[in-house]
Amino acid sequence: MQIVVTVELQVNIDEDRANANEIFQAVAEARHEAGGKLAKSIVVGYEENVVELLCSPSGSVAKKGLGAHEVKGVEGRRCRCRTFTRAGYWTDTRSLHGSCGLVTFHPALVECVRCGKRLTPILAALELEPYQGRTDELVRQVMAAVAETSYRRGCASLAELAEVPVAKSTAHRWAATVELPVQEGSDLPFLVADGTGFRRQPGKRGEVRMVLEMGEHGRIRPLGAWAGTSWEVISQEVKDRLGGQARLFVGDGEEGLEEWMGRLAKAVNRCHWHLPRGGSYALWGDGVAKPERDAFAAQVHDLLAIEIPEEDIEFVSAADKDKLRERIEAAEKELEELRKDCEKKGYVRAAGYLANARGRLFNHLWLWLETGIVGPRTTSIIENTIKELVRRLKKIGWNWSDAGATRMGRVVLLRRLDEEAWEQYWRDRMNLQGRCKIQITQWVAKRVA
Repeated sequence: MQIVVTVELQVNIDEDRANANEIFQAVAEARHEAGGKLAKSIVVGYEENVVELLCSPSGSVAKKGLGAHEVKGVEGRRCRCRTFTRAGYWTDTRSLHGSCGLVTFHPALVECVRCGKRLTPILAALELEPYQGRTDELVRQVMAAVAETSYRRGCASLAELAEVPVAKSTAHRWAATVELPVQEGSDLPFLVADGTGFRRQPGKRGEVRMVLEMGEHGRIRPLGAWAGTSWEVISQEVKDRLGGQARLFVGDGEEGLEEWMGRLAKAVNRCHWHLPRGGSYALWGDGVAKPERDAFAAQVHDLLAIEIPEEDIEFVSAADKDKLRERIEAAEKELEELRKDCEKKGYVRAAGYLANARGRLFNHLWLWLETGIVGPRTTSIIENTIKELVRRLKKIGWNWSDAGATRMGRVVLLRRLDEEAWEQYWRDRMNLQGRCKIQITQWVAKRVA
């Protein structure tokens, strides 16, 4: 079918003077108004075509996908008739919010000539639920904005830039409808995982956790987000989706994290950013004064500062590789001496912290020496993503469930780190098949006076 919409615009320039800002501002205002009216014209024209088709004697092939209904008064029994008569319009107005504005209309009714059942065919034709008042393409815009910033700022920017006013409480409700699929694993060699706390219903502490696959040169693939789920359960789910055992797992040393997620990799590496910070915190627990804690953190930081050569491994000489091995062994020895020193001074927590990290600090370097693969040394990429997630979870307040936190975690993960998977989810949800196209067939502008 074709719908021809004729639009005539009148442009008034007062006193024959207007600057570029005024012209573009006027165009933006007219575009938003015209968008809503154009959408309404297409919906009403489409509806009329659907009603005409259902009320015609055409066969079921022409009416495929339209007019399916149960026999009036008989639940579960399908009526085989596909011929209808017009039965008027809704008394109430139906509203539909989209990114181009608000469309309001009175939907048409049809009545089955065999069983007398009344239908609103435009709802099925538009693939809308009975009480759905917004399009999925509007939900997509809102969720994209929320994934980049907080609910408040995301909704404010949509209202200002796209002229789509959506309350942050509404955006929060819409987020509950976004069920992003769990990602399948690939052949990327590294696993990174981390978690953080959030305020859970009814005011208790919850835990949201994320797992990523990483490759060389910054390639990232999110595997999922979980809330209220132990690392033991998460590790089993991730194992079932991985293509094989990862070469290296990088974590922050959280209890249970390395125990369960570390089993999915051939080697485990402790995050270099967390180690000085965590060691200083352990010393604080031992009652050590701040100057000594700062000196400890600086010493650990310097011992970890061993860089992989910038050249590809095949261009690094055997002598330089031997020097790198010597530096690693020396650093491991000094860290062990530091642990013994803490133990001698009675710093039990700090000594235990260093003991737990032993053998898990330079595995990314040993991996490079063995294979030439450059692995991550910190969990910074997942830390940044979790920081963005926490901003959303904490801004709303105390009303997050584990399921809601999981959904929001997956929204932030995919939107920020896997654009291809994000776009595919929305293409599938919106059922985009390119069936509606709009073309400007004529454009004539003339100066009247």
